[in-house]
Amino acid sequence: MKKKLEVELKFAVLDQEQVKVFLDRKKFIVVKRIRDVYLDTDRADLFKRGIFIRIRNDRKLDFKFNPKEFGKHGQYNLHDHHDEFSFRLPLTKKSVGQIEKICRILLLKPIVQPSVDVLRKINNLIDSIVVDKKRRIYRDELFEYSYDEVKGLGTYLEIENLNPRVESVAEMKKQMLIKLKGLKIKHLNVGYNELYWRKHNFEVYKQGLYLLKEDYQA
Repeated sequence: MKKKLEVELKFAVLDQEQVKVFLDRKKFIVVKRIRDVYLDTDRADLFKRGIFIRIRNDRKLDFKFNPKEFGKHGQYNLHDHHDEFSFRLPLTKKSVGQIEKICRILLLKPIVQPSVDVLRKINNLIDSIVVDKKRRIYRDELFEYSYDEVKGLGTYLEIENLNPRVESVAEMKKQMLIKLKGLKIKHLNVGYNELYWRKHNFEVYKQGLYLLKEDYQA
């Protein structure tokens, strides 16, 4: 298991050529396809609680959540930092105990076997949504930049902190915004999950823990 505090900001790209020029000044790392399958109930109960369980490229199981924001519906919550726990697939016996602790935090039934299928079955989870994207990754001395072309959703820029030890989330976000100053981009306080539900099922989306700022105002 690998745990980290993930601090990232997401933006809709309004001028693709300008952003590409900006990224060309960074160190290019890789281009890859990422296919995330999110597990949830058929009523999207985990999404509504701000809990995200995904399988990435059939190689990794991730749990992402911010326990400090559980139950804070109706408030302006920022989906930009959370705890992330990652497990390589297939799962091992060692991972069972670690996943059990996470499941108890999330009020899910813990697994007793190293199996994602068991996790699905005992918690009535299905393959809820798929986020399929082509990602180009760049870096500088402080941050990682991801240029995402997301199938059915559009083009986005993510900036993520490379230092796993973050003393001040607010200061880190301030530095990120300074780096991106002048770019024609729109800050989004939500992730791809919220963007997917907003487009495909607005009733589910508006029950989520995180909404776009304009939807809070509406």
